[in-house]
Amino acid sequence: MADFVTIANLAASSLGEDDQLRSPDDDTHLSRSVQAVWDVERQAAIRDHSWNFAMRRAALAQVVGQDATPYAAAYRMPATSLRLIEVLGYKKGQYQLEGPFILSNAAAPLRIRYLIDVPEPAEWDAMFAKVFAMRVAWQIADRITGDTNRVQLAQGKYFAALKEAKRVDARENPQVPFEPTEWELARGRSDCRVDSNGLVWP
Repeated sequence: MADFVTIANLAASSLGEDDQLRSPDDDTHLSRSVQAVWDVERQAAIRDHSWNFAMRRAALAQVVGQDATPYAAAYRMPATSLRLIEVLGYKKGQYQLEGPFILSNAAAPLRIRYLIDVPEPAEWDAMFAKVFAMRVAWQIADRITGDTNRVQLAQGKYFAALKEAKRVDARENPQVPFEPTEWELARGRSDCRVDSNGLVWP
């Protein structure tokens, strides 16, 4: 099970450092370096891939009074969202993400898949824990080693770990089919037309 000490020690080891933490409260250069990047890099690492452990779904209500021009409606992303993965039933180009709002012509509720931050390491997938450790190592490499070559090596280790983890993560679930879009559904309906922008009209 991953925790702060495990991640910090794995990061240090990947840099070829002998220093190891015994407690998250250790007042050492290694501990302070890891703590300095922990939150930002965790969120960035989650955003790097559509991790199964961080995936959630929601049905969003329309935000009344929010300007969505030229779209018909605005929907507020969940406060816990780190990244929008999919608007179910709509392809990119049929909606727009602006700040905390999704602008769309879809009627409420707007159903989405998105990623959340998962601060507790015990809830992480084991492959993600390794990826995150490699990312931390990359970010602290210069501060810990002062060696440009080891910074580049750490960067390479991160992307190699990310590639491996993506492959494993993808195999755990069958590919999630995107729901048919309004345009695709309308093709079989004689009472609808699709304009040059791909928008469906009755």
